[in-house]
Amino acid sequence: MKQHLKRFFQSRRSSRVLALFLAAVLSVSAFAGWQAVQFHYFTDTLFRQEMESDTLSMHYILAWPDAYGIADDTVCLAPYSPKEQEQAQIQLEQYCKKAHAICPLFFRKDSRLLLSLLTRQLEDSRMEAAFPFYAEPLSPGSGIQSSLPILLAEYTFRSKQDVDNYLTLLTQIPAYLEGIADYEKEKAAAGLFMSDSAADKVIEQCYEILNAEQLINGIHFLNTTFAQRLHNLVRHGQITAAEKEAYLQQNHAVLLDYVLPAYERLGDEILLLKGSGTNPGGLAQFPRGREYYALLFAQTTGCSRSLPEVEALLTARLQEDTHALAHIMQQAPDLTLITPEEEFPRESPSVCLHDLQTRMEADFPAMPETDAPPSCTVKKVSENLADYCAPAFYLTPPIDDITENAIYINEKDTPDGLELYTTLAHEGYPGHLYQTVYYQLCQQNNHTNPARNLLHYGGYTEGWALYVEMLSYDYAKEYMAANTDNGHISDDSLLFIDAMKHNRSIQLCLYALMDIEIHYNGADYESVHQALSKFGITEPQITRNIYDYIVEEPVNYPKYYVGFLEFELLKEAAKETWDEDYSDMRFHQTILETGPCPFDVLWEELGIKAR
Repeated sequence: MKQHLKRFFQSRRSSRVLALFLAAVLSVSAFAGWQAVQFHYFTDTLFRQEMESDTLSMHYILAWPDAYGIADDTVCLAPYSPKEQEQAQIQLEQYCKKAHAICPLFFRKDSRLLLSLLTRQLEDSRMEAAFPFYAEPLSPGSGIQSSLPILLAEYTFRSKQDVDNYLTLLTQIPAYLEGIADYEKEKAAAGLFMSDSAADKVIEQCYEILNAEQLINGIHFLNTTFAQRLHNLVRHGQITAAEKEAYLQQNHAVLLDYVLPAYERLGDEILLLKGSGTNPGGLAQFPRGREYYALLFAQTTGCSRSLPEVEALLTARLQEDTHALAHIMQQAPDLTLITPEEEFPRESPSVCLHDLQTRMEADFPAMPETDAPPSCTVKKVSENLADYCAPAFYLTPPIDDITENAIYINEKDTPDGLELYTTLAHEGYPGHLYQTVYYQLCQQNNHTNPARNLLHYGGYTEGWALYVEMLSYDYAKEYMAANTDNGHISDDSLLFIDAMKHNRSIQLCLYALMDIEIHYNGADYESVHQALSKFGITEPQITRNIYDYIVEEPVNYPKYYVGFLEFELLKEAAKETWDEDYSDMRFHQTILETGPCPFDVLWEELGIKAR
């Protein structure tokens, strides 16, 4: 009897334990499921609201927004007015709370990473909001006044609806630029307005980029590119020839009645504000400027190292490249005075891109399979924009239509020969185009949450492009040899390419150091002139131009060079950690598949301790 009772109570006890275990499992499962629902609702809402708030940005991210449940018939330009900035701040606080309320314990790896990155970027935006009016939307080198016309000229027409949306966007430009003018007025009132020299450049751009005579005569690039895009729609049966003519007239009228006056008014507003800027130097000269620069530096480069540590890394690399270049000059003292025996092949951009794709195959993974392989068109920058654009740039395609890619070459600073080859490596293969398309294909194959595309990391993106640009100097030697009769090139030519590589590295490293000196340590023009003079840059007009550009574009050079150094350090550490398992192919593939992120995250994702 006692044995029966014992077995009975043991059975009851086991049942209770089992019931408690099952209840716990069900509770955990329900919690995990609920957190997953919260996460997807949060990211979907965030992505949709960001897309719907700015039609221009949405068009460059999504070719077919309806496939994402986003209507594309409501057209708007993201306003820049102080009132809208206040509302954006309220929404930012709400996003931060929602992100922190989600527990990713049971999420997939990519979802955990996305939540971590989103939370981090939202917090960064919250910290940046503590510095109102420090950002400069009208910077002479990359401001809205010069970037907006490029985005309009490249606005793809896939349907008749796209044309209607585009023309509606043009009518909203006056209100959009008026909001920026109001921001600049408040910036001036806060004592943070741009210098007179920067204001002069912005004023000139406002009057010259939208050239009135060209617009009136219908030969401005916003006229001609519009006609070309309409022609493609007619060819594919999207619109009729009669509709094309009506659209051409409508575009001409809107450019003259809305866009041209809006640019002229913006130029007038900056002219009236000129003189209110009291700081001709860097951010360090503003109250809390050093603090803001440190925040901007970390956000833009994705580098979590302290600024003194970064300075030490840059100084060490500068010395390394300087010594390497000096050694080359000892081997060939006349190298700067003579042309190498063999001229570097003067080929077309398409030939260079094809060669780069072939030579990179041993070091970089092949593109993930796709039904529509990416194409690339090399275009010329319009003469109206030549004075205000970089020598070359790549426009990122929508995430759901990555087949057509464009690289722009600025003929005013036309790269040729070796420079063209390495520039196309930076912008095309294995640079921006390859990096972008590869990662987008990975996202498609893995069904990655589209909210991942809201995140941008300049240090990762530009650092990668500069990293592969430096690798392309070795490809250039092979390319040059392949274009000789005997398959060999002279020692002078080899030394010339190496010298050009080290010179390029010295220049960018020096400018990155100057950026920190100007914006964090408070260096003025005279001290920068003296520093540049030690490297043979002595012409006052040149040193003044360098100084002014760095003042106007804080963290631009570090975005490239510090990102490049991070990849170099990561590569060295990967070789040591992976030992015999290391290969360039594995290293590059891991970076590409991880995707854009801060470097401390990348170190962690590669399983390597940061150094």
